[in-house]
Amino acid sequence: MKQIGWFSPPGIGEGMGYGYAAVRTIKALQSCGVNVGYDNREAMCHISFIQPEFYSGNPDQYRVGYTPWESTVIPQFWPETMGKMQEIWTPSKFCADIFEQFKVNKIIRVVPHGIDEDIWKINNRYITDKFVFLHVGGPTERKGGQRVVEAFLDLFDGNKDVALILKSNEATECRFYENGVDFKSAKYHPQILSIDYGVDVEDLVKIYNQAHCLVYPTNGEGFGLIPFQGIATGLPTIVTNATACADFADFSVPLDSNPAPGNGVHLGDWVDPDLDDLRDKMKYVYENFNEVKEKTLHSANIIHSTQTWNHIGQKIVDIFGEKISQKA
Repeated sequence: MKQIGWFSPPGIGEGMGYGYAAVRTIKALQSCGVNVGYDNREAMCHISFIQPEFYSGNPDQYRVGYTPWESTVIPQFWPETMGKMQEIWTPSKFCADIFEQFKVNKIIRVVPHGIDEDIWKINNRYITDKFVFLHVGGPTERKGGQRVVEAFLDLFDGNKDVALILKSNEATECRFYENGVDFKSAKYHPQILSIDYGVDVEDLVKIYNQAHCLVYPTNGEGFGLIPFQGIATGLPTIVTNATACADFADFSVPLDSNPAPGNGVHLGDWVDPDLDDLRDKMKYVYENFNEVKEKTLHSANIIHSTQTWNHIGQKIVDIFGEKISQKA
């Protein structure tokens, strides 16, 4: 029987990016006929989808460390830990390049994330009332919600035909100036709808389907599921053309950026999205919606034919080959 040991952070479910990717990858492997056991240390192959300090498995297994990262310098102790694995996987070319620079392992592979084609269905959107911009990702500052609010209001403040949805898992930290004086939560602006609580994937898709443009001016990503899923539905998406998102930013509307120092645990550099270009791109999508939509629908069809979770599951099975069927 084909079997793999899998270790991910305990206590996370499908609602969070890391947990969602883990659950979908496991289900994809199961659909390929693989028995996936949580931290199964008897299976010949073992995947730790987690940061290196928590890698699991035993030395008799063929162990893989599967880790994303968002900036140009990794924590100092990572190379030693990652070097003890037989292989290192990561979801994007950006991450692979960083890991190559730090010589973390002899084998480094890009194993990207995918989409569930039965959930993230292609939607041919039309403008029937308001033009709706969408930002998903708060309250994480790195994902750029404040930039979206500022660019949106610079362009469309007072235009009742244009709205912005801010989707966050907690109360939004985005703010705006009223009369140039009062600094208020963005949720109080009449053109902004704040959805500040967690929702399941099906309800998240409904929010995407209300929008005409997803705006995602991130500082850095290890993969970028939020914009990738948007593009997969045919939603015109403005996304920073840097770090991991560079793998697919051209599928819709790439956003310029400049190198900038990382923040907190993100060592080295990430990027600073260009606010002028953000305004230009939002205006461009608003004024050329049908043209951008057709490009994004084409991109969505490519994603659905090449990068579903089942494609990713089969890719993993192919990488392991005969090892996946052997017993430790």
